[in-house]
Amino acid sequence: MEIRLRKKVPLYIQIENLIKSKIHMGELKEGSRLSPENELSKQFGVSPLTVRQALSSLVQEGYLDRKAGKGTIVRKSPVGKMVVNLSGEIDDLLSLGMKTGIEVLRYEVIKGHDKAIQSLQLKQTDLICFVEKLRYWEKKPIMVIEEYVHQSFIGNLSNIKKLAKSLYFTLTQKRGITLKEATQTIESTTADQRIASLLQIEMGSPLFYLERTFYEEKGLPIFFQITFNRADLFKFSVHLGREQKETKWILY
Repeated sequence: MEIRLRKKVPLYIQIENLIKSKIHMGELKEGSRLSPENELSKQFGVSPLTVRQALSSLVQEGYLDRKAGKGTIVRKSPVGKMVVNLSGEIDDLLSLGMKTGIEVLRYEVIKGHDKAIQSLQLKQTDLICFVEKLRYWEKKPIMVIEEYVHQSFIGNLSNIKKLAKSLYFTLTQKRGITLKEATQTIESTTADQRIASLLQIEMGSPLFYLERTFYEEKGLPIFFQITFNRADLFKFSVHLGREQKETKWILY
């Protein structure tokens, strides 16, 4: 049966809302599988690309799940998102570890990693302790983490194995280093085959890509971190303040 859509509202949004309504009303139940995209495009009278855009949005919102070999599956209800507060306080970043679980994937001594060398102001020949971890929230993999520290702060490979779960704890509690501040950049990217496999998402799914560099009291960079975060399970919250001074308003 073909479903008529209105012209004034973008077609993919109308399709999203119709599928959401069927989920909320119980017409589409948890675990049920949607028709293939080409069949849905015939039902809605739109191109497969429009259907794909609507389904991708619903996947990101947590209404649907795409599984290899099984198609597009209805979830019971939208999955909540992990909210990360970007308040300017390092403690807000650390609180993330209290809400989540961690699995260490790799630990080794490396050299020549360009981003780590640049961020930690090291030489190409310097030895770097590298740890890769997978972070879970509510039993779902939400983040792949890469961490880099100069080997002099950690020691040999056996030490990395023992301390891999929290290099931050090692630096601050075991080594007595005060990490006073950090810089952070956030940008959008998509999941390659390996990251998609670890996060249990489709290759090409949207991600938040973060880089953080932590500095000690004298301004020396000590600890560099890269994270790949599932965009469908993450939300960033920023508090914006304003100094109490006269403001000149400009129209633009």
